[in-house]
Amino acid sequence: MALDDYRTALVTGASSGIGAAVVTALRARGLTVHAVARRAERLEALAQETGCTPLVLDLRDTGALYDALGGLEVDILVNNAGLGRGFEALFEVLPEDIDATLGTNVVAAVHVVRAVAAGMVARKRGHIVNIGSIAGLYPIKSSLYGASKGAVHLLSQNLRVELQGSGVRVTEICPGRVETEFFQVAVGEEAAKEAYAGFEILVPDDVADAILYALDVPWRVNIGTIEMTPTEQYAGGVTIVPVDKG
Repeated sequence: MALDDYRTALVTGASSGIGAAVVTALRARGLTVHAVARRAERLEALAQETGCTPLVLDLRDTGALYDALGGLEVDILVNNAGLGRGFEALFEVLPEDIDATLGTNVVAAVHVVRAVAAGMVARKRGHIVNIGSIAGLYPIKSSLYGASKGAVHLLSQNLRVELQGSGVRVTEICPGRVETEFFQVAVGEEAAKEAYAGFEILVPDDVADAILYALDVPWRVNIGTIEMTPTEQYAGGVTIVPVDKG
């Protein structure tokens, strides 16, 4: 079942960055796309530009999430909404940043899958794409964000087991640094400039292209995980920092 066999899609976190790029790409392929985000003005502009169906929704409002999404019949879910708060060491993170990060990146993502996956299984067609991160695959200096994306990784892996025989495919996309608003919001403008300095980073269209590739392979193929980074970025490595015991 290639992309041309799908008719409808749901994209969360659609008002900018990767989400907006995916909405644009799917609309260009002729799909009906429900675009979900909190920022009404951004969504309306995207709808004017692409012809998507805008849906203003805070995914952390679980009741509103099920009211809005529970009745939708979608072939493709791109579970993209996410944020990064509390990139400092966990023992210094504000409690509200813990709630915001896990509430959006994990709890809301699980509820979105729950809201639409049952319909996919009943129709024996569908594709769930979860946007993870290389932070969910390798150690980074953020226990909170890494934990949230590690949860997305295992969510995707375990869904593959649960959905075996259903006709529903699951893909996880794990990008490195991408030129979006995410990093500026997470660490501030100056820190983001430093993180991006010296090499060319990914752009949202790069990630959208990877998603369309995974969607467009023959039905017999499931692209489980795509790890993608800028050419000059690598993940992993060991840093040894001496402990000052005073």
